[in-house]
Amino acid sequence: MKKRMFNKPLTLCLLFVLAFSALPPRVASQTIDTNAALATIEEKVEARRKELGIPGMSLAIVKDGQVIYSKGLGYKDFENKVAVTPDTQFAIGSATKAFTALTVLMAQDEGKLSLDDSPKKLLPYFKMRDADTDKNITIRDLLSHSSGLNRTDLAMITGKLTRNELIQVAAQAKPTAKLREKFQYQNLMFTAAGEIAAVAEKKPWEKLVPERVFKPLGMTNSTMSIAQMEKAKDKSLGYNYNFDTKETQKLPYREIAEVAPAGSINSSANDMAKWLSFILDGGSAGGKRLVSEKGFDEWLKPQMKITPDGKMSYGLGWFLQDWNGMKVVQHGGNIDGFNSMVAMIPEKKIGFVMLTNVSGSPLGNELMQIVWQNLIGQPVSGDTQKPTAELAAQVVGKYRLEVAGIDMEVKTDKDDLVLVVPGQPQYTLKMSGPRQFKMLGAPDGFAVKFNPESGNATEMYLQQPQGNYTLPRVNADGTITKTGGSAKPDAPKTEPPISVDELMAKSLAAIGGEANWRKINTRVTTFEADFENQGVQATGTSYAKAPNMTATDTTMTALGKKIALVWDYFDGNGGEESYTFAPADKYTGKRLEDVKIGADLYGPLDWRSKYKKIEVTKTAKVGDEDAYVVTFEPEKGSKFTEYYSTKTFLLLKREGSIPSSTGGPTLPYTVTFEDYRDVDGIKLPFKTTNSSPSNGSVVTKLISVKHNVPVEDSIFKPRTLKL
Repeated sequence: MKKRMFNKPLTLCLLFVLAFSALPPRVASQTIDTNAALATIEEKVEARRKELGIPGMSLAIVKDGQVIYSKGLGYKDFENKVAVTPDTQFAIGSATKAFTALTVLMAQDEGKLSLDDSPKKLLPYFKMRDADTDKNITIRDLLSHSSGLNRTDLAMITGKLTRNELIQVAAQAKPTAKLREKFQYQNLMFTAAGEIAAVAEKKPWEKLVPERVFKPLGMTNSTMSIAQMEKAKDKSLGYNYNFDTKETQKLPYREIAEVAPAGSINSSANDMAKWLSFILDGGSAGGKRLVSEKGFDEWLKPQMKITPDGKMSYGLGWFLQDWNGMKVVQHGGNIDGFNSMVAMIPEKKIGFVMLTNVSGSPLGNELMQIVWQNLIGQPVSGDTQKPTAELAAQVVGKYRLEVAGIDMEVKTDKDDLVLVVPGQPQYTLKMSGPRQFKMLGAPDGFAVKFNPESGNATEMYLQQPQGNYTLPRVNADGTITKTGGSAKPDAPKTEPPISVDELMAKSLAAIGGEANWRKINTRVTTFEADFENQGVQATGTSYAKAPNMTATDTTMTALGKKIALVWDYFDGNGGEESYTFAPADKYTGKRLEDVKIGADLYGPLDWRSKYKKIEVTKTAKVGDEDAYVVTFEPEKGSKFTEYYSTKTFLLLKREGSIPSSTGGPTLPYTVTFEDYRDVDGIKLPFKTTNSSPSNGSVVTKLISVKHNVPVEDSIFKPRTLKL
């Protein structure tokens, strides 16, 4: 199986970006001109919408019980340039989870269940793989992402299993933590919670929410499924925006009826403003409580820490964080073609809802800073000294965080210096010492410092509680500036433990030598794979043909049922991944370059021709084995690191990341290689374990390997898949 991950399926609330919690509590005492503030908010939002390639969005802001802003921006139908309105329906994705938690709390108020009941009380078939977790898990754990399971979204997104079956898939998934050990976002646990509420109320969850929530709140323009939204007169289409090609792609709607309690609601900005007003009024609508004060407090109370210090935590269907000492209650949502954010500061009676028609976007997190600062007041740091124009000119530029493969940019915004981090809000930099700055909007302990003390900065030191990083400056041509001036001198250089050329030669000899590899012109491999943290299995066949054509045909199963087909190919110039449950995903940008490098059948024979920089940096342990650590930096693709045994010179591990062309986060991965066997004079690993935040661990074992069998070029083409 090729060294990749099935990251495309995880579009439902995929890897949400957590906004940093804020600095110590102090906000400037200001008289806010509401009209001017709203004009500023709209100006900034509209500028970012265009920069991020978002076709259209709707925004509503509520303050002191009144809707002070409600407007559509851009297009709900990009192709035909049909404008968004405040009544346009969008999919809200995982912002649905707060509605699900509310239905459970309502059932608790009625004495039909308790948050501390076992899920088995209402769902006898509910089971967890870990015995202690199975014995002790509660409904509260389902609603606070503390089950110990990684995201088990793969079976869910295929749309081939019933709700009951998907809940049972969780029992097949190997946990990645003990119960309540750490926060791990989990859609199927919320699906189970919604089903528990339905059983308790003897009514389907899809009817429960409209009757018990929508109706009393007057939310007449909200729906529970795509089938219902498609009947609405005013609805948005969904899109992807490709930052490599600058293309806007319309996506088909994704119906997620099987996991509806995790993210199926569709609504408009005006309807969601009623939801905000209900929450900001303490759980009352029209003077009548829908949930008890005790239940309301549980809803918005920290239940599970996300950060060790608890400054970001999870309630019941809500993320909870600080902004200048005030509690922010928020939840975003992502699903194919749509992205949302619902956020509020209850003590200030202020909140907003943002609905967009693009998959995955950092705009919601950015909006929190924009709205709060303009309608509540700018945060005040202990030292408001601004940098001189000379200093600003010295430090403005891009700096590379090499471990994450991203560039951070320091630039000016009016009179301020700001730090722009991909996928995060913009941080204003306030001086706290010579060439030292606090990051407004980031937690305590986050700061940056620039060196040298005079002349243009060649490094930025990123200080954070988890450890500090040195980011070298990026030149206009993409090269890295070496430390100079009066900066701290480089440590004395030590000779690498082995030269690149020597290691390459020994590695090549270990896997059979160039002569044996050159005898191979095709390879056909069959495999089986266990997505052990997903409860999903797979079988398939991979094809490779010299010099650089590859393809893989995969069939996925869960609970003994066939749930998906996947086809990916690269024909030497381009390619794509296609699925029975999602549109084809064409390779572009860095991802295309990475696939091109990985497809080279003779890649192990010559490292030098494909990489602009290769460096043996040190030795390290891989399990119990010592290994040489080698970094590879291609001209256009993604940097990665490999570990080669100091004894056998076989590849033991690879670390890297998969870039996104559509604004999603870069996904880190680790692959380990084991069980090397001789096949036709060369050695191949018959077991690989690919680990990533999205899929957990995927263990792949080769069943058969055949070389020099006929493989037609016609194989390496697009396929239409049908299950």
